[in-house]
Formats: sequence, C-alpha cells, structure tokens
Amino acid sequence: MQKFNIFSRLQFSPDFKLLCVYHTIVSLGDGMIGLFLPIFLFQSFGLSIIWVIVFFIVGYGLYGLLIPFGAMMMNKVGVKRGIILGRAFVIPFFLGLYYLQSDPLLFAILANVALLFYRLLYWIPYQTSFVEFTDGRYRGRQLAWLSVFKYLVGIGAPILAGFILMSYSFDVLYVMGMVIAVFALIPLTGLTEVKAEFEYSYFQSFKEMLKKKNRRWGMAFAADGAQSLVGVAVWPVFIFTVLEEQYLAVGAVTALVIIATIILQLIMGTYTDKLRKRSLIRVSSLIYAVGWILKAFVATAFQIFLVGSFHSFAEVMVRTPFDTRFYSLSADRGPYRDEYTVLHSISINTGRVVMGIILIILISMLGLQVAFVLAALASILLNLL
Repeated sequence: MQKFNIFSRLQFSPDFKLLCVYHTIVSLGDGMIGLFLPIFLFQSFGLSIIWVIVFFIVGYGLYGLLIPFGAMMMNKVGVKRGIILGRAFVIPFFLGLYYLQSDPLLFAILANVALLFYRLLYWIPYQTSFVEFTDGRYRGRQLAWLSVFKYLVGIGAPILAGFILMSYSFDVLYVMGMVIAVFALIPLTGLTEVKAEFEYSYFQSFKEMLKKKNRRWGMAFAADGAQSLVGVAVWPVFIFTVLEEQYLAVGAVTALVIIATIILQLIMGTYTDKLRKRSLIRVSSLIYAVGWILKAFVATAFQIFLVGSFHSFAEVMVRTPFDTRFYSLSADRGPYRDEYTVLHSISINTGRVVMGIILIILISMLGLQVAFVLAALASILLNLL
C-alpha cells in the first residue's frame, strides 16, 4: 500500500514561493482586521446585525454585477498589473474604515467603493495566475501549504488585534492594516506575467452562467458563497456577544482554533491529491453542515473553542478538495480559464447576496441562530461540484 507523504515530490515554483510570502504578509492584516471588521460595523451601526449584513451584501452585490467589467479591465491593464493595482485599493478601504465612525453611512459607502475596485481589479487576474503557478498533480498539497503559511501567521494575528483593541482603538488597527497592505505589494512585483484574454461580453457572461451545462457547479459555488457570508458577517458578531464583548477573548479563542487546524490542513492536502475529490467533498460537506448546526448552540468560550475547532477541521476537509477541484476545472478550460473564473465569481456573489437578503428577513423573526441553520443547508449543496 502506498504511503501518504505530505512532503513527497513536492516542488514550489518561484512564483508560488512569492505567493506564499505574499499570503503570509496579507494574513497578518486579514487575521487582525477580518475577524473584527463585522464587530466594528456592529458597534458603529448601533448594535444592528442587519446593517452589518447590508454592508456586506451591497459590496458583494455590486461586485457580482460588475465582475465581467473587471475581467475586461484585465485585458487593458494586464494580469500582473491588475493584481498589484487591485491590492493597492485595500489601503483606501482601511482609510474609509478609519473615518467611518465620524459619518458611518458616508464612509461605509466610500469603503465599499474602494473594496469594489480591489475586487474588480484583483480577483480574476489573481485566480487566473494561480492556475498557472500551481502543478495540477500536486495542487492539493500546494494549496494546503499555502493555507498553513496563512494559518501560522493567523495564530498570533487575532490575539495581537484583541490586545490593540483592548489597549488602544480600531484606529490604530486600521493604520497597521494600511502599513501591512503596503508591504504586501512588494512580493507581487516579482510575479511572472501571465497571458490571458477575456473574450465574453458583459451579457454573454450571465447567459453562459444560466446555461444548463453550467447550472450544477454554478449552484455549488453559489452555495459556497451563501455559507461563507454567515462565516464572515455573522459568526464573529455572535461570538463577540457570547464572550461579553471582550476583544482579547475573541482573539485568543480564534487563535486556539487556528492552532488546532494546521496539521489537518497538511494531511488533507495529501489525501486530496491521492483520492477522488468529489467523494471527499460529498462526505466532508455533510460533516461541515453539522458544524454549522452545532454553532447555533454555543454559549461559553470553551464551547466556542470545541465547536470552532471541529468546524475548522470540517472546513479543511471540504475546502481543500473543493478549491483544488475548482482550480483543476479552471485549468482544464485552457485559454478560457479566465471566463470560467468569471462565472465562478458571479455564482459565489449571487449566493452571498441571496443569503444576505434571506437573513435580513428571517433574523428579525427567528433570531441570529437561524443563520447557522441556513449555512448548514447551503453547505450540503457543495457536493454538487
């Protein structure tokens, strides 16, 4: 019987190494700010989870509608330049958050505009390049190692952010985010230029998305977007209220969950390369759905750690083969990989917006826990990929 070895015959290209450096830097900023952003919005908008959800669905909705234009912009500015310019828009995004409490509505709009330009310029070129910079035979392990680099930095990031918020303020956190965003641009300048030409028109992109042959995986990606909205917008606010608004406690519990995730990420990367991805997705999506249900019942810090660790394990189990299969399907499209990436992004953001609208309607009637039940139902649909 062939042994599984996370190190066997694994080689990183120079471009992939640069991506690892880039993600390590970015993960510090994301780990510090991503967890606390919905909490910041929650406090800025009068402890209203509805306005937090509105902030996210407006951003995702505009991006979903304009994604084809983003791909057309890639044709004009180039893949590498698009990645760098897009990432640079994170800086004005943090600047908008810095001033948000002085005029929440105005600066929430400005922050979302900056975020929109980041997404339009960055994501399609980045995902198109990523296919080129990874090896199809070992893509699962390469994705796993990339995640590990992110997780290692992510261990300390939420604790550091919690300490800053306890000792100083969100303003200090956003200034640090801007500094980190500047440093993150440096490794991107060394990437190899990738040739890609988006050929669909704006309306053709949506027509392709609605074709029967694309519906199955389109629903899987929409489901992925739907459940991710709950993880991004609702779960941080939920644990913040459970932990009685203690920033450091939120960061510490999150760090412990990250530590418990790293080893499984590497193991799953190896199994993803060796086993059938669809079978892994089918089983792990059900386990992942159970994790969402359990989250609805947490009431203490220890329960957040136990359930959060279990759910992170389940997320690794489903995320690694799911993402690997996406990049493999994209690679199979050859010169049409950027068109496939556009359809993928439209699907994901459609799922986010639909989930957000449903949450706005149901949370006021059934409470915050309904979000986790809906996320569980969406997770089951991941096995359509």
